[in-house]
Amino acid sequence: MNLPLIEPFILAAAAAITIAVSYCASMFAAQSNRFLDHPNERSSHSAATPRIGGLAIVGAWMTGLFVVSTFSSNIDLARIAAVLALFAASALGVGLMDDRFGLAPLWKFTGQIAVAAAFVVVFGPFQELPMPYLGDALLPPAWGVAITIIWIAGFMNVFNFMDGANGLAGGTAAVGFAWISIIAVGVGANFLFVASFLLALAATGFLPQNLKRGRLFMGDNGSQALGFLIAAFAVLGANWTGGRMSALVVPAIFIPLIFDVAWTLASRLLRGQNVLRAHREHLYQLMIRSGMSHSATAVIYMGFTNLSAAAAIWMLALPHSLQWLAPALLTAVFGVGAALIHARASSKGLLSRRHAAARLDAVEIKTPSTHVRAAE
Repeated sequence: MNLPLIEPFILAAAAAITIAVSYCASMFAAQSNRFLDHPNERSSHSAATPRIGGLAIVGAWMTGLFVVSTFSSNIDLARIAAVLALFAASALGVGLMDDRFGLAPLWKFTGQIAVAAAFVVVFGPFQELPMPYLGDALLPPAWGVAITIIWIAGFMNVFNFMDGANGLAGGTAAVGFAWISIIAVGVGANFLFVASFLLALAATGFLPQNLKRGRLFMGDNGSQALGFLIAAFAVLGANWTGGRMSALVVPAIFIPLIFDVAWTLASRLLRGQNVLRAHREHLYQLMIRSGMSHSATAVIYMGFTNLSAAAAIWMLALPHSLQWLAPALLTAVFGVGAALIHARASSKGLLSRRHAAARLDAVEIKTPSTHVRAAE
């Protein structure tokens, strides 16, 4: 869908309003005593912190879209913006319920599937995907629906898993959305350009309270909404441009997050750990537990996102049959870094042992003065 470009003055006004609303709403939310995230044994913060940053981000983005829709006099743009905002609000609502009541994983996953399925009903699934050596392959409708729902719900979980360090999720979202907007305007996806540009600004306005001060968290409400929008933009970009914005572009941009989750799950499986149990063994968590600050870790992931975006742009210059090379090369590069992080974490005793070791009876450690019972 190729909508006309938005007038520069309208876009500038919407941009200024978006970042101002996000910044001010984040300051207000940071002073709230509701939806507090109380620290526990897996937390990397020490004081109860509000986790309603997602409301500030999504609210600011919707405000910017409203300004654009109202003053552009484009009915199609206003309609698309309203429907997409409704889906984002639904995803935010799933996260907000989890923040407030602590939903069971099954209920949370059901909500994610429902949002993804509703999106597919309105906007349609992936129509084609670039395949190695074959180029673009048309997807049978049933396959397209299944792949799209799995992608959206799956990435909502990926983004949620990676929201555990100050500035990491918000920073990578700001960088990633900025690159999506640049790529979108280059391929003529003008609505996607506007929506991504305003989201980049909304996420940026949240960062002073999160990355710099650690006084406000995005919460599940934010991670669910932003995760949904990132995944949805991959589908819209591919379908609206006839594949000019490859379906692999958005996954490639956010491959630092996807790789972290995939590596962590694989590592825990190989070490016989329960992958459904909460843990602190994501690569970014190991970096922090090894002594790196939250801000340094977040900046590194933002840098990786910039690198991935550059690879995604290079990917678009390749034949569709070779576009898999970009995510493959990025995976190889990040694999080297992940191996080094794991080696350092293992030397510091930060990784859980195999179940075989965990099943051993408690070992009695004797000292000259007392006996201590020690177990995994």
